[in-house]
Amino acid sequence: MSFAPLAVPSLDDVPGSYTINSGESFSYPLAVSLLESGVIGAEDLTRRPRSELALATTALSRHWNRITEGMQLFDWNLRLEQGLGGFFAEMPKFTDQVYALIQTDRGPVSCQHVCIGGAIAALEGVGEGLGQTVLAALYDACSMLPTVCTPERTFWLASYTYWCGEIDEDLAIEEAMALHDCKSREELIDTFDFFTPTKFFAEMPRWAATPKRVLSRAQVRRAAGRDEFASEVVDAMDTVWGIACHYGPFAEVGTAGAGLDAIDFALIIRWKEDDVTDRVVDDFLQYVSDGDCLIASSATPLKIEGGDIAKWLKEMGATALLAKAVERLLSILGREEFQTRTLVRVFA
Repeated sequence: MSFAPLAVPSLDDVPGSYTINSGESFSYPLAVSLLESGVIGAEDLTRRPRSELALATTALSRHWNRITEGMQLFDWNLRLEQGLGGFFAEMPKFTDQVYALIQTDRGPVSCQHVCIGGAIAALEGVGEGLGQTVLAALYDACSMLPTVCTPERTFWLASYTYWCGEIDEDLAIEEAMALHDCKSREELIDTFDFFTPTKFFAEMPRWAATPKRVLSRAQVRRAAGRDEFASEVVDAMDTVWGIACHYGPFAEVGTAGAGLDAIDFALIIRWKEDDVTDRVVDDFLQYVSDGDCLIASSATPLKIEGGDIAKWLKEMGATALLAKAVERLLSILGREEFQTRTLVRVFA
C-alpha cells in the first residue's frame, strides 16, 4: 500500500494533494497489535493483502470461523467497531480501543427459537423439582454467553416494558393505573388491554421465569435414573457444567461493558411456540426504539495495543465450547416429540 501524496483535482481553497498517514489510522495500530500478539499468522500472508484492514479482517475471520465451527443454534457474528457511533451519533469513536460486537446475521431478533416447555414438563413428571432444577442450571449457563432471551429474560423485559420494573401484580397494576389515570383495575385491563403478570404466566408455571435448584445433585441423579430421557438430559447438563468448571477462563460477554441493554439476542429460548414471547419482545423493541439501546447480543471493550484482542479471542474459544455443550442440551430439550406434550402435561 502506498502512502505517497495523492493527486486530486484543483479546486478553490482545496490543497492539491492529500497524504494518508497510516500510522494514525485505525487499521494500522490494529494490524500491528494483531501481528505482535500472534492473531495474524503466516497463513494470513500467503497472498499480499490489499491493506492493513484487509489483513486484519482475514486474520480475525479465520479465528472466528474456527471458534464458531460446528455451532448449530447460536447466531454469533463478530464486528470490531471503534465506538458505538453506529447506534449513537453523539458518542465519540475511540482511538485506543475497539468494541467486539456479537450480532445476529440478519438484524435484531433474527435468531433461532427453541421451545423447551414440553421437555421441562416431562422432567417434572419424572420427579417434582427435576425440571425446575435443570432449568435453573440452564439459565446459569446461558448467563455466561452472549445475550440469550430465556423465559427469565422475557419476564424481565415484560416488567421493564409494562410494569415500571415491578414484578408483583398488585404493584404493577397500581403503577399502570396511575400512569393511565384509570379509576379501577377493570378499566385498566379492559380499556388498555393491560398485559398483567397473570397473563404472562397463563401458559407456563411461575417458576419458569425464576427457577431454583430445588434438588441436590444426588436427588437429581436418583430421579434421572428412573427415566431414559431424564438421564440423557442430566448427562448433557453434566457436560455443560464440567466445561463451565474446568475449561475457563471464559470471555467477557454481554453488554455490561457498553452500559446499554441489548435488543439483539443470540438465541431465543421459549416455553412453547405460541407463548407470550413474541408479544413481549415486539413491545419491548417498540418501547426502547427511540432510546439508548444496543443492536448486539454482546459488546466488549478491548484495548487496541497489547494483547487484549488475542486474549479475548482465546477466551471466546472456551466460551464457544460451553455454547456448543448448551446447544446439545437444547437439542434434547427441543425435540419435536415434546412439543405436543406441553398442553397435556402442563396446562390440562
